[in-house]
Amino acid sequence: MKRLRITSAFVAAALVFAAGTDLARADEGHVVVASWGGSFQDDQRKAIFDPFVEETGIEIIEATGISLSKVRAMVESGNTEWDVSGMVPGDLLVLARDGLVEKLDYENYFKGWLGDIVPEVVHPYGIGNFFYTKVIAFNTEAFPGPERPDSWQDVWNVEKFPGPRAIDAGDWVVPPLEYALLADGVAVEDLYPLDMERAYASLAKIRPNVAKFTTSSAMAPQMLVDGEAVVGASTLGRTVRRKNEGAPIDFSWNQGLIQFDYWIIPKNAPNYENAMKFIEFATRPEIQAAMVELQLLGPVNLKAFDHLSAERAEKLPSFPANLEKQVFLSADFWAAVGDDGVSNVEKNQQMWDRWSIE
Repeated sequence: MKRLRITSAFVAAALVFAAGTDLARADEGHVVVASWGGSFQDDQRKAIFDPFVEETGIEIIEATGISLSKVRAMVESGNTEWDVSGMVPGDLLVLARDGLVEKLDYENYFKGWLGDIVPEVVHPYGIGNFFYTKVIAFNTEAFPGPERPDSWQDVWNVEKFPGPRAIDAGDWVVPPLEYALLADGVAVEDLYPLDMERAYASLAKIRPNVAKFTTSSAMAPQMLVDGEAVVGASTLGRTVRRKNEGAPIDFSWNQGLIQFDYWIIPKNAPNYENAMKFIEFATRPEIQAAMVELQLLGPVNLKAFDHLSAERAEKLPSFPANLEKQVFLSADFWAAVGDDGVSNVEKNQQMWDRWSIE
């Protein structure tokens, strides 16, 4: 069956029309899946979306532009466009707290193999899809010798490692606060709760040397390959892909920032059962293995390693020797709410909005 790729506006119009019929909550042979776009979504299409369509006959309508604010706006307006969405853990916890996501049906799905999933990624309102890592990456022509940036303190050390930097924007998926604090000398074991004011003070120190604050996962590796930046924060998968293509780029596992995304179902999703069918399919071990053959991600279904060669497994972020060098991000911190009723996710957005125009 043909897979559809249409705009969010078209999806919204279609769902508004459907809302006026008795089929508003009925499955209609399709499922709207929102993901992160770019090469990641291209590979999801090959490893997950197309096989799902072929096996089930359920059409997939793809969407992009995932954010907490977009899901909140959809649900609160009574116009939920997406059936399934990726979501970072902190945002999932905020959405669950505010009643903006559906509970997953663990009673009727994942029967007999839920225990194969890493327990830390199983939540009543979401289930993890893959582990992924943000690494310290650098241009090998800028640093051809044995001494290369190997910590966030090195990234901030512009005297020892001179040249422009690529640093994440504060409102991007993984904001730079954790590694700004590591750069400022905070020990990993003392990282949480984050001192957000200190993090922005640390960012102010590196700001004169930042070529761009990046707003997509493609920006940093391209900047490093082009020489627009010499060192910075970059996603593992894109970094290794460019390295394998022969580009002058390499990375360190040390102090990589590891986390995972959830699959969620926004509240009042029109096609709940199809959404559950999709999420279950995407979590099957052979499907997870197919995806991590294309992208350097860590499977959350441990049985996926049975479908991988030892050579491939050793390159993944959840491989034990790599995992021990990395820092786990805390979703609980980002979802925590202060006395003012504002979550740390939302507080950071406010701080970034002010800081970025100073």
